[in-house]
Amino acid sequence: MWVLVLVWGAGVSGCSPGSGSPASSPPIDPLLQPAQITPLTHASSTPGLPPPHSRRELSFRYGAHTIFLDEIIAPVVAEGGFDTVVQVFPWRDLHPEPDRYDWDPADYMVRMAHAQHLDLVVRLDMPPAWAILPEEYSHDGIPFDLSAYADFVAAVAERYRGYILGYIIWNEPNLAAEWSRSGGDANQHWESFDGWVARPDDYVYVLCVAYERIRAADPDALVVAAGMAPTNEMSPRAIDDREFLRGMYAAGAKECFDVLSVHDYGYGLSPEVPRELYDGLNLARILDVRDIMLSYGDDRPVWITELGYTIQPGMHPYVTEENQAAYLVGALRRVRREWPWVEMFTVWNLCYGLPLDSEMAGFSLVAPDLTPRLAYQVLQEEMKR
Repeated sequence: MWVLVLVWGAGVSGCSPGSGSPASSPPIDPLLQPAQITPLTHASSTPGLPPPHSRRELSFRYGAHTIFLDEIIAPVVAEGGFDTVVQVFPWRDLHPEPDRYDWDPADYMVRMAHAQHLDLVVRLDMPPAWAILPEEYSHDGIPFDLSAYADFVAAVAERYRGYILGYIIWNEPNLAAEWSRSGGDANQHWESFDGWVARPDDYVYVLCVAYERIRAADPDALVVAAGMAPTNEMSPRAIDDREFLRGMYAAGAKECFDVLSVHDYGYGLSPEVPRELYDGLNLARILDVRDIMLSYGDDRPVWITELGYTIQPGMHPYVTEENQAAYLVGALRRVRREWPWVEMFTVWNLCYGLPLDSEMAGFSLVAPDLTPRLAYQVLQEEMKR
């Protein structure tokens, strides 16, 4: 979504205070769905990590998008009934210099997911300053060093082979701020943005290069095409996500991913609103995405990797805490009832420690002090059914 995912990078306030200091997490009994266990073809030997769990094949996944998966939030995810975590692995933090990787934060989060038996889906974007190309070399093209990004993707996949369920390649390239800056806050996304939106064929080129590197390094993992920001805008700062997706298929994207990621927001509206209302900016917009997929002969599964309602006034429509709970449960029920091709439902987000007036905190299922909100409680009950 266009509200930036803040992470642990230098000078950035994360969603979990002190998250840069790894600590051990006491194991708990996670709430799991019945799962079919399939053997791994490879066992990672990454120093400091326990052997990976056998990969679970679930027909439907309950995901939580975290900001930093630490020893405090990981048990909250598991106890809530979620089986999968979506988490950003920022390129700029893990590869801060051309000749140096810093794996400590990622190793820590992998251990936290492992301790709670949570499957992990990681998003790979946010380039370091050294990999951003001068504008005169990149304008209207790929704004970062693609060779360096491919090496980063391969390095992550090699190190965490067996631990990662899926790799999401970039984020919302239909927004100039996400493609050309890959970071910022809401104001930077919409009011003082710079750069340019990706051309669909450029994003597909990045996707296909990453696909080949992941296939070689971690063949059992899934490659996930980036979720687009839902928008009807056609401007220098944003392209309608449906038009962007059509352009991706026309450029050959079908051969370069296993699962399509969708950001499916309700924009403060009931999840039962018909797709044609409110200019199509509602939960049922995902049906437009599915129609485009099928028009190109693609009936592969879809993962909703972001879906949420904020209770904090801001640039995004907000709701009451009671409606946040009712709408999230209603969205989950509609997905399971009507859209069998959706195989993961991920709530944005589950984090703590941000100021009360933060819009990101407004989406969270827990308050900044970790008090469970009503949405957490009702989803926990719903996912037990």
